Amino acid sequence: MSYATELANIKKGQLKPIYLLLGTESYFIEEARATLLEYVIPEEDQDLNVGIYNMDEVPLGAALEDAESLPFFGERRLVIIDNPTFLTGEKPKGNVEHDVSWLETYLQNPSESTILAIFAPYEKLDNRKKVSKLLKKHATLVDVQTMEADASRRFLSQMITNAGYQMDRDTVQFFFERIEDSLSTGVHELEKLFLSARDDKMITKKMVEDLVPRNLEQNIFEIVTYVMKKDATRAIGIYRDLLLQKEEPIKINAILLGQFRLLIQVYLLAKQGYQQPDMAKVLKIHPYRIKLANQQIRKMNGDRLMQAYLGLVETEEKMKTGDGIKEVQFELFMLQYAQV
Repeated sequence: MSYATELANIKKGQLKPIYLLLGTESYFIEEARATLLEYVIPEEDQDLNVGIYNMDEVPLGAALEDAESLPFFGERRLVIIDNPTFLTGEKPKGNVEHDVSWLETYLQNPSESTILAIFAPYEKLDNRKKVSKLLKKHATLVDVQTMEADASRRFLSQMITNAGYQMDRDTVQFFFERIEDSLSTGVHELEKLFLSARDDKMITKKMVEDLVPRNLEQNIFEIVTYVMKKDATRAIGIYRDLLLQKEEPIKINAILLGQFRLLIQVYLLAKQGYQQPDMAKVLKIHPYRIKLANQQIRKMNGDRLMQAYLGLVETEEKMKTGDGIKEVQFELFMLQYAQV
């Protein structure tokens, strides 16, 4: 069943005894949970008739015992099961034992007064397991998988339009790049942008720059750009900001190394006549990262790329062996590299 259709049915009171919400899109997961709580059990009855059970912490039997109980002074109960790793091939985080056979029995004869919602934040279940097969047979499957980039962009664009706001084309593109096409991140960041642009309903690129933070990889991308330009002041400035955000120097350097390794690979493939789509296939990397790498190596030569890469290799070695203070090793590399 499609996500939108099933949520609409829940809001209309057309409820099913068992829901399996399968997927990793946190925005959909949170919205579905809020919808179930709002429309299945009146707020005044939720303390008595809602049970939420984390399978990393409590046994499955506790949730099923609750599901088989009669509601207290109400029409129905809502029982929510989180993190059911026993449906997958993953190793459970806790040492909790689960009576899966009890769930198999319940699925075939669910309580008439209980809505059981199983939130499975996974891409897929282990279909070799009997319980997974029974779930797919008896439960209403609600797809909460992460959207592809194009679908996420359409969803967010429609959200902006429906809210009565506007962005020009360049700003929209910059916004999508800043959030890396993440639906959940986009929805969260739009709340701040809507508030900032509430007067004229026009969201500007400056607002996006000021209000939507760059993630670690995007900050690393900026550092790489300034390293390539030998702009030590700006590269070190961003690096120090990351340290203030409690990022580990060794982690930052490792990502920098990975980025320069990619730049060298793209540089060499370009010299051999490869086009961007072919590079993406050979390197098994998202085409957008290849596009950005191509932009960064313009007017660059292989020697400078290799000098930076080898310098970062040496920096990493010093960080790992305790040769000097690790927090300043990148700064020393950058000051030396800028003089080459």
